[in-house]
Amino acid sequence: MAHLKGHRIFSALSPLEQETLANAGMVLYLQKGAILFAEGERADGFYVLLEGSLDVVVDDRVLASIPAGEVVGEMGLVTADRRSATVRAASNGSVWHLGGRGFEGLLQAGDPMATGILLGIARDLGRRFRDVVTEAAQLVPNVAMRQGGPELLQRLQWGEM
Repeated sequence: MAHLKGHRIFSALSPLEQETLANAGMVLYLQKGAILFAEGERADGFYVLLEGSLDVVVDDRVLASIPAGEVVGEMGLVTADRRSATVRAASNGSVWHLGGRGFEGLLQAGDPMATGILLGIARDLGRRFRDVVTEAAQLVPNVAMRQGGPELLQRLQWGEM
């Protein structure tokens, strides 16, 4: 499954492990407007958006748009919490899905792929967190400068707060 090879979230896996993992998941096709998962549902795994785009929706408001190549639903997989938002197809597209039971099976079996996936998810979440914090720091530099000066602004940009 070429769509997962080289994806940043699977970069810690060998090519053989990537192929094995790709075969453990499945590709789902979405029509525009289809709900991938709804806020409050139990997490059933995570998804890699292969084609199209997705909207993250809370209280009928679109909070974010997700482009092809991004991962969605991984927080529910890691935390075992219910979904914090609804994700729906903003256009026709496809996702690759790895179910939570399949992932838990890898973890329980001590399969190194589970560690590789978790490492990839952690790196991706760290990258996204840093992006959000940097964006927030750019939106409020005057507040940061008034309340803590350059040191606070630097800490915000590097995700140390």
